[in-house]
Amino acid sequence: MKKLYLFLLSLCFIFIASACSKQGNLDKLSEIKENGKITVAVSPDYPPYEFYVAENSNVKVVGADIFLAEEVAKDLGVQLEVVQLSFDSLLPALNSGRVDMVLSGMNPNEERREVVDFSDIYYVSGSAFVVKNKDIKSMEDLKNIRIGVQKGSIQEKFLLDEIKIPRDRIQALTDTPSLLQDLSNENIDAIFMAEDVSKISLAKQADLKLSTFKLEKDSESDGMAIALEKGNNENLLNQVNKVISKVKADNKFEQELNKYAALVAETEE
Repeated sequence: MKKLYLFLLSLCFIFIASACSKQGNLDKLSEIKENGKITVAVSPDYPPYEFYVAENSNVKVVGADIFLAEEVAKDLGVQLEVVQLSFDSLLPALNSGRVDMVLSGMNPNEERREVVDFSDIYYVSGSAFVVKNKDIKSMEDLKNIRIGVQKGSIQEKFLLDEIKIPRDRIQALTDTPSLLQDLSNENIDAIFMAEDVSKISLAKQADLKLSTFKLEKDSESDGMAIALEKGNNENLLNQVNKVISKVKADNKFEQELNKYAALVAETEE
């Protein structure tokens, strides 16, 4: 009887261990489908990609990136949960397992590729300098002015690593509205940001303008991609890339970008 008991107990342990192993070995796509939802982190201060709107006394996040996230969720047959964070908190949240993806106008540079995996490129933008009273005419001018950037952005890294702007000449803030306010108050001399975002910002603040100066090499030339936790995500990556391919073929992302750019301009009038 004792042997039978030990035998049954052993079988029980084997079953539990097998179940735990199976759960632990689930790839990211299987995990998402089992949960019935996909959590996507965004930094909602980046119109027309992601930003807040008031609707029926409620505030929600909308934008072209949210549209793409919805398309991914629809393709996977799961619910979408949007997690709102500051831009520099996005990748830490992804690596900690708090979210499944980051979809927030992120450029897949080499430094980021070391810590996360990226989808195919879904859109390519450009960068520009926004100024008030002091225009930029040369590379030498860049090293003698105070430049604002979004903290953790590709623009911040580009100025530091490629243009070699001293750190003490760069003002890194967590959101675009704060940068625009600093420029308007002349606490900084320029902002380096995505050009399509800058045009919306200019529509809101008539005292600001685009600089005539353009860099030969653009910090946005890598385009934008969806970030996924590194490893164990090949199936999810393939599904995400399928969605991106379809959206690009139908030109839907650019259509959504234009739609939300018009919405931002309209609500800020």
